[in-house]
Amino acid sequence: MSWASPAPPSTAGWRSMVFKSSFSTALTLRVTLLCLSCVALGLLLQATDYHATEALVLFLIAFQIGGVVRVVNTTNRELARFLNALSHSDFTQSFSYRAMGPSFQELGQAFAGVFDRFRDARADAERKADYLNVLVEHVPVALAEVHPDGRVNLLNNVARRLIGHDDLNRRLVDGGTLDSALRVLEPGKSALLKVAGGITPLHLTVRATQLTLAEGPRLLISLQNIGGELEATEVKAWSDLVRVLTHEMMNSLTPVSSLAGTAQSLLADLRTQLETIPGLPPAVLLDAADAGEAMDTVTRRAGGLLRFVERYRRFTQMPRPKVERLKVRELFGRVERLMGPAMAEHGVALEVVVLPPSLEISADPDLIDQVLINLVKNAVEALDEWKAGGTATRAPAITLAAHLDVTGQLNLLVRDNGPGIPPEVADKIFVPFYTTKREGSGIGLPLARQIMLAHGGTIAASPVEGGGTVFTLRF
Repeated sequence: MSWASPAPPSTAGWRSMVFKSSFSTALTLRVTLLCLSCVALGLLLQATDYHATEALVLFLIAFQIGGVVRVVNTTNRELARFLNALSHSDFTQSFSYRAMGPSFQELGQAFAGVFDRFRDARADAERKADYLNVLVEHVPVALAEVHPDGRVNLLNNVARRLIGHDDLNRRLVDGGTLDSALRVLEPGKSALLKVAGGITPLHLTVRATQLTLAEGPRLLISLQNIGGELEATEVKAWSDLVRVLTHEMMNSLTPVSSLAGTAQSLLADLRTQLETIPGLPPAVLLDAADAGEAMDTVTRRAGGLLRFVERYRRFTQMPRPKVERLKVRELFGRVERLMGPAMAEHGVALEVVVLPPSLEISADPDLIDQVLINLVKNAVEALDEWKAGGTATRAPAITLAAHLDVTGQLNLLVRDNGPGIPPEVADKIFVPFYTTKREGSGIGLPLARQIMLAHGGTIAASPVEGGGTVFTLRF
């Protein structure tokens, strides 16, 4: 424990004490002189006939009375001006009394000293308030407050980027709105809220803390979006499952495929030897041919299963992104050159929109190319199937677009004007192995989501007003 010595008297306090002493002395002298003058006037009136002297003393007494009244009035007036300036925090007032004598100079110095102390205290309070405001604005946690009357305010930039500037009435997946859920949150409690709307639903963990302020109680609420963590956990769970399954399947299929190939070769040799034996019944040759065809089927199927498992192993062996600074227009240009011939063959128009044209992202060019090409390929196939089914009502088209959203984050969009994704399918398209295509593998979109998570971003699909689907890559 440290012991602090008593603080010395402040400059303003010392000046105040000096002024009190000087002012009291000056006022006492004036009153004493006034009393002496009155006594002298009384003596003159009783003992002499010097009327001119009496008039002079009377004038002197009136002058002294006016001086005392002026001093008191000036002091009261200046004190009132000082207190008024202090109450309005107007520290621009000046209190200089050099022409009014030493006592008023000391009064002005005392006032100036008090102003200096208040000015320093106010500057210190403003510095602390500015620091707290900057701290709240830049703390990496979204903060909101609930007033006693039910008003909900977002307190910092993180909250405004997460929720939107005026979007507290967003609907929750299980009903109600976000602001109503925050109002009923109890101090010290936490909750998990799934907010609908926007590009992707928000999975928010919210926690409330009660604050007691001079102007009344406040409920301070912290909000954190754990959607990315949930997606990463889900992807890791699927990856672990696929890794175990493919390992076990490869261990079983590899010897089966090898043995099937060996048996196929032996049967082929046996058929050749049987054909050289004279007088062999045709049924034997026919049985040998059937056995060869059956073994060919087994060998072909075993090879197909090995290739199938090998494709799914890619889902668990995605390389770490090698991030580079990329121009979005050049990125779209590569996709256009690669997919242009296929799109022209299927009669699909392509539009590229980059706003502003100088947009850049930090990403692995090979992995992002893979995501965009897969999305464009899916869109082309969906549009071609839509057109072949005879239900197309407009010319098929795909748009590649890039822009900054209201939160300043870069979005890449792959949009088509086809039939859209059925609602009952929309929640399953990123599940590994799920596919609606006859020859689909079900790993394209899950792999795209895994690539975006590796870049610290997200991918989401949403319907387009008027028909179609848009996939949004949000960095």
